[in-house]
Amino acid sequence: METSAFVETVWRGIKGNPADRDQFIIMEAPQGTDLHGLVAEFGPWAGRHRNLAAGGFADPSLTERTGLPLVEPFGVGELLEMRGWGYRNRWIGCGLVASPHGPRVVVVIAHREDPAFTCFPEGASWAEKLRIVTGWEPIPGPSVDWPTIEADVGTRLPSDYKEIVDLFGAGSFDEYFELAVPGGPGAGRNPWKGYGPDLATGGLLPWGWSEYELGLMWSTGATDPDEWTVVTQSEGDDEQQFDCGAGEFILRMLTDVQLGYPMSHASGHFFVSCGPPDF
Repeated sequence: METSAFVETVWRGIKGNPADRDQFIIMEAPQGTDLHGLVAEFGPWAGRHRNLAAGGFADPSLTERTGLPLVEPFGVGELLEMRGWGYRNRWIGCGLVASPHGPRVVVVIAHREDPAFTCFPEGASWAEKLRIVTGWEPIPGPSVDWPTIEADVGTRLPSDYKEIVDLFGAGSFDEYFELAVPGGPGAGRNPWKGYGPDLATGGLLPWGWSEYELGLMWSTGATDPDEWTVVTQSEGDDEQQFDCGAGEFILRMLTDVQLGYPMSHASGHFFVSCGPPDF
């Protein structure tokens, strides 16, 4: 089995039923798998990894929040290397472990308390979760005429994004990134004018940006816009794909340290309004 096929097998396991809190899964990689190559295969969808163990020593500062469940299954002297990711309600690790036949490459899957679902009312939408996280109190003002905007674009837009815009309006989260909002500063009435022809072929449609050269896009390949997933574009046009929508991605940017964005390390979060839309 090639490395990419093995990663697909792991991916299917991750998307199955939630991991049991007290159990973990260890999957041995195909013979000849290179640890660095395996880590590189996970990167495009799992994001930036954390070094949990190196040179036969695990990071002594690890906690449940930073990847400890990925090193706990191994005895003293057994774990040689481990790279880990927090991915939704799972910890995923690629490691090198000692065995009677020499070092072997493994993947470990363990339970994780998902920050995007913790301490929120049951059934809360992504917009409501963001309101709770930021302490935002909506400011009355003109609402976006979504039917007209969507008619101009030529497609319905994702429901979670529209709910967030209706609740927050134009502005920025943690003064780090802004939403593309119809009528918002510099956006004009329709910030997606001219993008229509690309949508039928799965093109990219922007929905936000940051001052740190990070563009936030939807990959529009799915027929149902509520199934569009997020793509980020950084300086140099490097792209990274995420298997979630805009609302979930914003919440993870703010709360999930494993995603690697600086706001996730802050003790609190806020939203700065740019005022009512300029229609």
